[in-house]
Amino acid sequence: MRQWLWSAALMPALLMGCAQTQQAADTTVAAAKAQVNPTLSTTDAGFMTTATRGGIAEVQMGRLAQQRGSSPAVRRLGERMVADHTRVNQEMLTLAQQKQITPPDSMGAQHQAMYDRLAGMRGRAFDRAFAQAMVADHQEDVEAFQTEARDGTDPDVKAFAQRHLPLLQEHLQAAQRLEGTRTSARGATHSHSHR
Repeated sequence: MRQWLWSAALMPALLMGCAQTQQAADTTVAAAKAQVNPTLSTTDAGFMTTATRGGIAEVQMGRLAQQRGSSPAVRRLGERMVADHTRVNQEMLTLAQQKQITPPDSMGAQHQAMYDRLAGMRGRAFDRAFAQAMVADHQEDVEAFQTEARDGTDPDVKAFAQRHLPLLQEHLQAAQRLEGTRTSARGATHSHSHR
């Protein structure tokens, strides 16, 4: 029992270490990719890698929401994420080919850990965790896309970020509404139990 608790306590640190290792590897790869195309900076190539990994993760987590969500709103957001991110991922693939770089074909360690955690849940617990995860994830996405849209050096990559930023902001707002609904529902439950 003590060994299991010790292992559970170490898991977040190990996952964070994996995410940091993934990020360092992605930065190194981005620098190499940027050497191939003169208009593509290391930052642009890094953004493309991060955006691709995030897009792949959002499709997978959207599918999970469709399968495991108990709320119709959660399932609808999952459906929308699959449709929207599949389209955006295809556009990113075309852009990557145009820039002569090979994008990643899987989500990174951080997204994989989030996916694995969600995959072990069902019903209301899934709905709550999914809403929280999508708020946090889309906040990071919006920040990355805003930074690229503002500071990107490659005009095509910068335009990609500008074009898709509103969609990510919409997803963030939808996830925040879900999270608010979950919070409101809990508050209503608590108020009834105290009467």
